[in-house]
Amino acid sequence: MNQDNVNLTIDTTLKIDDLALIKHLENSEFLPNIKTVYNKIQPLLNNRIPKIFGSYTLHNIDHSIRIMEYMADIIQDITALSELEITLLIYSALLHDIGMAVSENDITLIKNDDFKSIDIKFSSMKKVMDNDEDLALTEYIRRFHSSLSAKYIRENLNEFFQIPGQITAYFTEDLALICESHTKDFDWISANLTQNDKKGHFHYNAQFIACILRLGDILDIDSSRTPYTLYKSVNPKGISENEWKQHFVITNTKKIEFDSVKKQKQLVFHGESSTANIHRKILLYIDWVEKELIGSMELVNIMPNQYNLLFDSSPKIHIKPIGFTFSEYKMSLDYHAISQLLMGEKIYGSKSLGLREIIQNSLDASRVRQEIEKQNYQFGDDNYEPKIKIILDSKNNTVTIRDYGMGMSMEIIKKHFLNIGVSYYNSTDFKLRDLNYKPIGNYGIGFLSCFMLSDNVKVVTRDYKGKSKFTVELEKYNEYTSLTQIDDFNFEGTEVILNYANFMSVFGNNVAEIKKFLDTYFLTDGITLQLILKEEEITHDIINLLEIAEPNNFIKINLSDYLNDIEGYVIIKNNKDYVTNIENLDFKGDIYTYDDINGIQKVDEHSTIDLDEYIIDNEIKYISIPLVEEDLEERFLNGITFTNSAIEDVIEKLETDLRWISIIVKKDLQEEIYQCTFDDEDSGIFENLKLKELYKLGHSTKCTTAIFEETINIYEGEKNKLYLTFDKAERYFYYRGNYDKKRKELFVRSVLIKEFKLNLPYTASLFEIESLVVNLTSRIFVPEISRNSFDDLTNEEINYILGKAIHCSVLEKFTLSNEKKQTLQSFIEHYYARITEFEK
Repeated sequence: MNQDNVNLTIDTTLKIDDLALIKHLENSEFLPNIKTVYNKIQPLLNNRIPKIFGSYTLHNIDHSIRIMEYMADIIQDITALSELEITLLIYSALLHDIGMAVSENDITLIKNDDFKSIDIKFSSMKKVMDNDEDLALTEYIRRFHSSLSAKYIRENLNEFFQIPGQITAYFTEDLALICESHTKDFDWISANLTQNDKKGHFHYNAQFIACILRLGDILDIDSSRTPYTLYKSVNPKGISENEWKQHFVITNTKKIEFDSVKKQKQLVFHGESSTANIHRKILLYIDWVEKELIGSMELVNIMPNQYNLLFDSSPKIHIKPIGFTFSEYKMSLDYHAISQLLMGEKIYGSKSLGLREIIQNSLDASRVRQEIEKQNYQFGDDNYEPKIKIILDSKNNTVTIRDYGMGMSMEIIKKHFLNIGVSYYNSTDFKLRDLNYKPIGNYGIGFLSCFMLSDNVKVVTRDYKGKSKFTVELEKYNEYTSLTQIDDFNFEGTEVILNYANFMSVFGNNVAEIKKFLDTYFLTDGITLQLILKEEEITHDIINLLEIAEPNNFIKINLSDYLNDIEGYVIIKNNKDYVTNIENLDFKGDIYTYDDINGIQKVDEHSTIDLDEYIIDNEIKYISIPLVEEDLEERFLNGITFTNSAIEDVIEKLETDLRWISIIVKKDLQEEIYQCTFDDEDSGIFENLKLKELYKLGHSTKCTTAIFEETINIYEGEKNKLYLTFDKAERYFYYRGNYDKKRKELFVRSVLIKEFKLNLPYTASLFEIESLVVNLTSRIFVPEISRNSFDDLTNEEINYILGKAIHCSVLEKFTLSNEKKQTLQSFIEHYYARITEFEK
C-alpha cells in the first residue's frame, strides 16, 4: 500500500466550525479544549489508523465530523440539551475510534503477549487467524478498539475534560465509557452508564449520548467514507474489499428525512448495486441499522421528552439492482416446526438422552471453569472442584440439575443460549480464551433436549465473575421467555429445573433407571456426580472411572503412553501365535489341495505345503464346501423342500452339523474361485472339482451343496518360514452398555458415544481385545448432531489411530523373538504407515 497516496486523498472539505453541535457551544467554556483535542488527535486518526488498518474503510477525522452531522440530524432539539451533553457528543464522535491508533510500542507489547490492558493474548488471536500475523493484529485491535479508546482517553486526555469552574470535577470516565459502549450491546449501556447525572451545574444523560453515537457511527456508510481514488490505491482484498464496495452502493449522504405525513423522521437509503453479493450485504447492513435504531428508541423513549427519538423504525430502501433481479423475499425459520424437530426423539432417538445433553453442558461449564481457576490460582486459594448434582424433589415436583461451573452472563444468554444453533463454544469469544479443554458442545441446540424431559423449564444462572443472577423461564413450543435479573453473589453456576412428573415418566418412574443411565453415560474422573433423593435424604455417588482393572494373564495398554488428546485403557490377551506352516491356519475341517491334473487331494503331511505358493497380496483365497453325509440326508432334503430350494439357508441352519472341507489352490487358480451351488453332479468351478467328485468324500448322492469363497489374511515375515495372520475391517461391533459384562466404550470429553463402531482396519491375530475404554479430549472429533455416533470418515480415523496405538503397544509389551518382532514391526509399517497428529 502506498502511504503517500493515502495521505493525499484525506483532505477534508468539512470544517469543525461549520458543524451544528459546535455552533451551539459558540460561547461555551468547553469549546477551547474541544479544538485543542481536535488538533491533537487529527493526525492520529488521519495517519496512524490507515497505517495499521490499510485495507479498512476510513476511520479518519472526516468520519468523526460526519458522525457529528448525523448526530445533529438525529436529535429532536439540540437546544434542549445541556452544554456538557453536547460536549460529550462531540468528544465521543472524535474519540470513539482513537483506540485503533495503537502506538508502535503497544504493538510490540501486543505481539509479545505482554499487553496488560487486554486479557486476551495475541497468540490466541493468531491461532484463530490461522497464524496470519498481519490479519491477527488488525483483528485484535479492531475487536478491542473501543476498550483501547477508553484507555487512551483516561491516560492521555484527562486534563482536557475538567468541568469549567470545578477544580476536581472531570467527565473523563463518563466519556471513556461512552466511547467504549459503541461496540457493546444495549444491556451494557444500561448497566454501565447513567441516565440522569450531574457534574458541576451541568446535567447529562450518558445513555442517551451512547445511543446517538452508535446511530451516527452506523449511518456513515456511503462513498464519502470510501473515496474511489483511495479504494484503488489501497486495493483491498477479501472481507475488507466487500466492506469498501458496499459503501459505494449508497449514494445519498443525507440519510435522515422528515415524513410530513407521519410527523416523524425516517432513515432513507438510495443507491445502485451491480452485484447480487454486495446487494445482499448492504441489505444485511440496513437490517443492522434498523435493529440499532429500534434498540436506541426502546432505551431513550422512556426518558424525558428531550431525549426521545421520533423515528419511523423501518428505513426506506431505494437500492436499485443493475443487471440482476432481486426479490424482497428472504428465508425464515418456523419456530414451532424447528422446535418440534429439535425437542423430540427424531434426532436423539430416546427422550432419556435429554438428561445426557444437560449434564454434558454442565460438564463443559465445569471443566472450562476448572481450567480458568487453575490458571488464576495463587497460593492459599481454595482449589476449584467440579461438582454436578441431579436432585429429585418429589415434594416440590422438581428435578434440578445443578452445576458450579462458568454460569452465563446476559451477553451469553442473549447471543447464544436463546439463539438456537449459535454455540458459545464455537464463537470467537470462546476460542480466544485458548483453553486446553475442548468442550463437546458444538451445535448450540443441546439445551432444547430439555423439553424431551419436561414441558416447562427454568434456568437459573450467574456468571462466576459477575454479580447478577438471571432466571429464564421457558415453555415447550412457545418461543417467548421471561427473564429476571437480581444481584446475588451467593449463587454460582447454573441450575436447570424440570417438572418431576414429566421427568420421572421418561425413566419409567424408576430411580434405579436414572442411576443406571448416569453410571453408563459419564466418566467421573476429576468430577463429583451425585444423584440426590431429597425427600428420602439419600445421595448416590456416581463413580465411573476411565481406568479399568487388569485381570491376571492379561495386558493393559495405557493409550496416553502413545497418543496425545486421546486417553484410555485397552485390556488384551494373547490369541494366536505366528504361522510357520499350513497346520497353524484356521481352515474349516480337513484340508485338501486341488489342481487340474490330480484333482482333490487330502493334505496328510502339512510340512509338504509351501505357503508362499498360495499367498497373493497377503491373502490366501480358498474354497470351503459342506458335505451332507448319510445321517443328515433326510434333514437336509426336508430343508430344501421347506425353503423352496434355498440351499444357502439350509446350510446356514445345519452349519454345525455338516462336515466341512477346505480346498486350497495355488495362485494361478485363485482368481477363478467364486461362490456358487452345484446344479447337478457334473457342475463345478474347476475341471476336476465337480459334485460327483464329492461323492468319493462321503457326500450324499441325493443332495446338492455349495461352494463358498473364503479368505485368510496372512502377512509374510521371513519368507517360507514365518507368517502373521490378521483380520481386516469387515464387521461392525456396536457397544451399547455392558451387555457382555466387559467394558468396551468410547467417550468424547467424558460423555459416552453409544453407537461407536469399534472396527480396527487391520488386527494382527496375536491378540484379542478383552476390554476397551477410550476418552477423546481433542475437539477435532465431533459427533453427529445426535451425539450418538460419528460420521463414517471420523469413525474410520478413530479406529485407525486406536489400531496403530494398540499394535505398537503389542510390539513393546509382548515377549517375542527378534524374527517375530521384525515381522510385527513390518506389519505395522505396511498397514499403519500414515502418521497422525495424535501420535507421541
